[in-house]
Amino acid sequence: MTKRLILGALLVMTAALSLHNLVGMAQGVVTPPGTFIPSAQWKKMLDDDKPALGIVAGQAVRIVEPFVIRRRLDGPNNASVHTKEGDGQDVTEVYYILEGTGSYTTGGSIPDPKNRTAGIKGGVTSDIKPGDVIVIPPGTAHWFSKINGHVTYLEARFPGNVLAPPAK
Repeated sequence: MTKRLILGALLVMTAALSLHNLVGMAQGVVTPPGTFIPSAQWKKMLDDDKPALGIVAGQAVRIVEPFVIRRRLDGPNNASVHTKEGDGQDVTEVYYILEGTGSYTTGGSIPDPKNRTAGIKGGVTSDIKPGDVIVIPPGTAHWFSKINGHVTYLEARFPGNVLAPPAK
């Protein structure tokens, strides 16, 4: 009986010490740093004549997955709509306007899918400025209908429709 009691106490102590060590190890895990891009750096990257950043839809971009910093210029811009069936992109896009002003149209329809620079018919147009946020669910037509010089924005894409109510 005494042997069983001592063995049981040893097992409990070993388990407690193991659990304590696991907690200590978890708290001591070193994680990698995040990414910090000062505004002067991303502005310089986007201003470079030969950006080492990448090109998306003919525009210079800085990619930090799943985010992209994009600069759109005045002139013809393509209207877009993303769907799983159409372009394989079942995503909600979120834009945070960093610089510039213009107008942005969402909703409506793209009258000529072969000429997306023709824009959107219908929809809702909003004036945009730094600090504004645009949320575009999957299947929603969207377009920079007017750009005053340039618009620079942070774009993030999330799978599915993040605005949809949760399934019950």
